[in-house]
Amino acid sequence: MNIFEQLRLLAEWSPLLTYMQTLAAEDDIHAKAVIVAEALEWVATRTEIEWDDELASHVSDILVSEEGEAFVRWILEKIQVNDDE
Repeated sequence: MNIFEQLRLLAEWSPLLTYMQTLAAEDDIHAKAVIVAEALEWVATRTEIEWDDELASHVSDILVSEEGEAFVRWILEKIQVNDDE
């Protein structure tokens, strides 16, 4: 892979790097879950498979809802993970 191909690849995947930077800067564990879901949606758009786009969209929709947030926090409470870790 020559330097131009490497630069093109970096440019194509740079949104994923942005998601990772945002994830690293976030303290709230639910917000982190939403960022991961958004990154998953972006990655799903990069494939030729259609059902993964739909799955990622549904997961993201669930996580951003009040019920989804409550569910994420309940799961993390059960496995004893908190925002401080």
